[in-house]
Parts: sequence; structure tokens; C-alpha cells
Amino acid sequence: MSTAMHTGFRALLPSKCFQAHAVKHISTPRWYQAVSSTEVEPVASAFTQLSAGTGRKYIMVSGKGGVGKTSLAASLAVRFAEEGHTTLVVSTDPAHSLSDSLAQDVSGGMPVMLEGTELPLWALEIDPEREKAKFKAYTAGDGKQEVKDFMGGFGLGGLLEQFTDLKLGELLDTPPPGFDEAVAIAKVQQFVKREEFARFTRIVFDTAPTGHTLRLLTTPDFVDATLGKLVRLRKKLSAASAPLRAIFRVGQDQEEAVDKLTELQNSVRLVRDLFHDADTTEFIIATIPTVLGVNESARLAGALRREGVPCSRIVVNQVIDDRLARKYLESKLKDQAAALDLLAHSRGLEGLRQLQGPYLDLEVRGLPGLQYFGGLVWGGIIEEFAAGADRRFFMLGGKGGVGKTSCSASLAVQLAAAGHTTLVVSTDPAHSLSDALDQDVSCGYPVELEGSQGQVWGMELDLDAARQELRGAKSPDSEPESGKKGGTLDAVLGSVGELLDTPPPGVDEALAIAKVIQFLDSPEYSRFSRIVFDTAPTGHTLRLLSLPDFLDTSVGKILMLQQKIASVTQSVKGFFQGNKGPSEPSTLEVFRERMNTAKALFHDEARTQFIVVTIPTVMAAAESVRLAESLRKESVPVRTLVVNQVIGDGATQSFLDNRRKDQARALQRLHDNPELRGLEVITAPLFDLEVRGLPALEYFGR
Repeated sequence: MSTAMHTGFRALLPSKCFQAHAVKHISTPRWYQAVSSTEVEPVASAFTQLSAGTGRKYIMVSGKGGVGKTSLAASLAVRFAEEGHTTLVVSTDPAHSLSDSLAQDVSGGMPVMLEGTELPLWALEIDPEREKAKFKAYTAGDGKQEVKDFMGGFGLGGLLEQFTDLKLGELLDTPPPGFDEAVAIAKVQQFVKREEFARFTRIVFDTAPTGHTLRLLTTPDFVDATLGKLVRLRKKLSAASAPLRAIFRVGQDQEEAVDKLTELQNSVRLVRDLFHDADTTEFIIATIPTVLGVNESARLAGALRREGVPCSRIVVNQVIDDRLARKYLESKLKDQAAALDLLAHSRGLEGLRQLQGPYLDLEVRGLPGLQYFGGLVWGGIIEEFAAGADRRFFMLGGKGGVGKTSCSASLAVQLAAAGHTTLVVSTDPAHSLSDALDQDVSCGYPVELEGSQGQVWGMELDLDAARQELRGAKSPDSEPESGKKGGTLDAVLGSVGELLDTPPPGVDEALAIAKVIQFLDSPEYSRFSRIVFDTAPTGHTLRLLSLPDFLDTSVGKILMLQQKIASVTQSVKGFFQGNKGPSEPSTLEVFRERMNTAKALFHDEARTQFIVVTIPTVMAAAESVRLAESLRKESVPVRTLVVNQVIGDGATQSFLDNRRKDQARALQRLHDNPELRGLEVITAPLFDLEVRGLPALEYFGR
């Protein structure tokens, strides 16, 4: 580790305040005043580096769900503003919490100036729904001319005219996974290029949890590759025969279209380069002192290093200070009571039975721990879940960091104890299931849990292997020219087919569903009578549930497109399949059928139940209400809410002592991990109350 561990988040955010701006201060709790009089020797180099200079800098905060990314990002933005920087804090997480953290509505997709302060501070939550509505408006009614002009800018107007009755706007009735990341990238492009954003010298990103943030970082590569293929297609069209060009409604001179595509490609590369520029961008990992948190942070750090994304700091949040522990516990119980009351009386949660999971003084890992924890959470309801021999499915979802993986794994153990051979599956790109089971289940197929006598199996989907299996063919351009038949015609059609060979961000969820359905259809997996899904955090789980509708629509349009082209000329019958591509009608039909199976599964109340997992905090409760309402809107069966991490009234000093020892072991693990070695470590305390609103964020930042 490069530097001695800094104590307190004030190491990152110095105590000096920018005097030109008046800010309402939150009153400091007496117990904090009692221990904060002894100042830690200032180690402000981190914030000094981040704040230095008037040129624009981008700060991205990410990590495992529930580690306090939003509070850290928002408080850092406040400190930048106090130092005189005109600052924008942006949430790219589909399940936004930034408005809750700031105690002000900043949704809508446009910067909102924060109220109650003279600080130059703005915030926005990226709004995929707004962008979806724009696209749909462009493809209907009077907007058709606008989308025609837009597509014409890429030289594709003629192709659009051929297929206007495909109603492409319908594709976004249920936006696919990856749509959120695409909108985020488009917004970053605006930050870089538009004059209206030029005033911001610091832009802080509150990103989605680990796996989906990595997807955001790789989105520019996907777009760049796709645009490159379009450029090659346009160049091949220049050499095509007149009849073939007529199909695409293009002339022989494709130079202007190629120039426009190249310009767009350069714009996307600008964003990609931005993510890798150490002079203007820094990625800060946020974590908590638990084994699961440290392990996921190590995987994130390794992935960032491989992607060439600059990252030199990690913030360890929610560290229990032994001087504050007892006062923390007393205050936390009061805050918890308020959150539990909110959960009990929220109209959005009406009709849901509520279970509680205790906040244990040790991490829940391995079969014995899961058996104990599962008995406490599921003991009163397991008979209902275990009734009947027919296969049943349970999907657990909620805000990041609420303990979905522990709850999923412990439910699987309880179902096994009730006599069912049970499979627990992780669909989260940033898997933690192996950590919770204390056994590696990352190979992509069911693995028997040691000591379970064959009753409990776990599986983290190997998405890379599943992607290769479903694609099943190499790119047409990878074959030598001499091996192609048909000259220019095949060259053009090969390039069109090649467009489908680059999977977009968000394909992970599609592969996850397809792979699970494939497993469940296989006779060798028929022994599983209970399937438990450990899903990704809220926003991405909602995308997962709506994915079958999107794919059913999009695959149907691809098949219609094939038929249209085939009707123009038999020569272009293989338009979308390239040479041996995975998109021949039979393959598409099989894939479409799997999606229909998944759709029926998600909405079948007799076979499937969605369980919302939350914790007793106001922000988590608010997100749980939104999730429950969204599930009901999608007609997904949801009847149960688990309130996890509830501190018992009888919690004593020994509880806190054990928790601190557990945290110390996790911190030592962080120091010893080779992926995290060399990162500057900053610790932030576990506060007695939720950090919400500007005064609290200013206080937390100190």
C-alpha cells in the first residue's frame, strides 16, 4: 500500500471552506465533538490533486452496491463547489438515489441548480425514459421526417424508406439492457462538446454498481467497432453494381456518408479516450470493510487496470470507530425505527408481507453461516415456499448492498433442508455468489455445494462462454477474400451481416436468460425443483425482466427484414446471416422461443415469485417502493419484502466489538490483495444517521 491509511474521509476532503459562498451547516452531534477535538494530521494531498487547476476534470465513483457511492460522490461534489469549482454531479445508475441523497428532485436529464445554497453546484439524474420518448416520437407521426433526416445524415435514408412499416420505435417500448449506458455515453458527449456545459470545471459521476459500470466504460468500444463496420459497408457500396445500390437507395459516391460516419466515430473515440486520460479523469473505488466488498473491489481494480482506466484511490466507507461505537448504535436504532415505520405504512408496499433479517456481527459466508442466517429470515415462511413437488422459481432483487446474495443463498439452503434439490443462480455481472457460498461456482454450470449432500447447487453464469456459444461463428471479414463467393455482392452482404457480430452492451442479460432456459430444458437439470435467482441491483433487474418483450419485438423485426430483402432479390436471401452467422431464421426462432418461455416464467404467479430485499434506511425504503410499483406495473408476481440488516434492540458492546474485529480482518485482506496494492486507501466512518441533504453532505465531506 503506497501510503499509510488515512483516517476519516476528511483526508480526501480538507477542512478549509470556500468563504465566498454561504452554506447552512448541520449541527455537529455532541458525541462527535467529543472525539473530533483531536485532529488527525492533515493528509489532504488526494483532494489537493483532484481540486488543482481550472481545467475540467471528471471523477467517477463506483464499486459494489450499497457501499455509499452516492453519498461519497455528492459530498465530493459539495467540496469541489466549496473550493470554487462550478461542479456538476451526475447519476448514471438506472436506479437513481441522487435525488434522495441531495433531498431535492434532480431527475429529468438536465442539470438542476441546487437550492438552499449559493454554491456553484448542479446535479442531474440521466433519464433514459426521456430519451426513449424522444426516439419514439421521431418514429411516429410528424416525427418520421425528423428521423428520416437523422438516418439520411448517415446515408441510410433510402434503407429507412424501404422498411418504415417495421415501426422501429416499438423496440424501445421495453428498452433493452445497455440502453442506460448508451444514454449515459451520449450525455458524456454533450458534456465534452456542448457550450452549455463548458462552465463546469468538475464533473462527478455517481455510477451504477461494478458490473454495469464496466459495461459503461466499454460502450464506446462497441459503438466505435459498429461505426467502423458501417464505414466499410458504405465503401463497399461505392463499388457495388447499380441494381445492388438501388436496394439501399444510395448513389455511387459514398464519400459524404463515410465522412459523416467517421465524424461520429471520432466523437465516440473522444469519450473513450476521456475514460483513459489520467490528466482529466480519475476513477475512485468505493467499498466497505467486508470480505465480499474487498473481493469485488479487487475484481473491479483488476478490470480497470486491464481497460487502462486511471484509478489510484479506494475509499473504505462505513468503518466503525471504537470511540463512537456506542453512540452510533443508539442513534442508529432511532433512525432504523423511523425507516421501519416508513416501510410498514408505505402505500407502495401495501399487501406485501414483511420479513426481517438480523444485522449479524459477522459476515454470512459458507454453508453453516447461511443455514443459521436462513433460519432467522425464512423460518416462518419456508413451509409455504417448499410446498409442492413442481418446479418453482424465486427472484430476489433490490438496491445494491442490501444483502440480496446472502438472502438468495440462505433461501436455497433452507429449501434444500425442506427436501428440495435447489439451484441458486447469479445473474449479476459482478458476481458475489462464490464469496457468499465460500466456494467457487464461477465455471458457468451448476456446482454442488460441499457438505450439502447434493441438495444445494450454485452457478455464476460464464457470460463470455455463453456469448461465444450463442454466436457460434466468426466474422465474415475474418475469412480471406479468396474464400468468398459472389464478389462485390457477397462483400456488401458480408459487411451487413458483420454488424450483428459485435454484441452491444446489455447482451449479458440476454445471454443469462437464454442460458438458464437452456439449462432448465435439459433433462440432466430436471432434478432441480427450486431455482433461486440472485439478480443485479434494481434498475438493471427491471431491464432484465422486460428483456423478453424487447427481444421478441426485435427478433420479429429482423425476421420481417429478412423477408423483405428476400422479396427484392433471391441473391440477398442471406443478408443478415453473413456466411455462417448466428442469425439464420432457425437460430433466431429458437432464441425467440426461449425468450417467450422466459416471459411466461416471469409472469406466472403459480411458478414464480419476486422477493424485494431492502434495509431499514430511508433511501433504501424509497427505492424499494419504486421497485415494487415497477414490478406490479410489469405484472410480475411480488408478495414478499425482506428487511435485512435490522439491528436488534438487545445489541450490546460485544456486538460492536465483534463487528469491528470482522472489519479489521477485511481491511487486512484489502492491504494484502495484489490487485489493490498500490492504491491510496482512505477510510470514512459509519455515521449514526443517513447522509441526506446539502448540510449533511457538507458535514460528511469533512
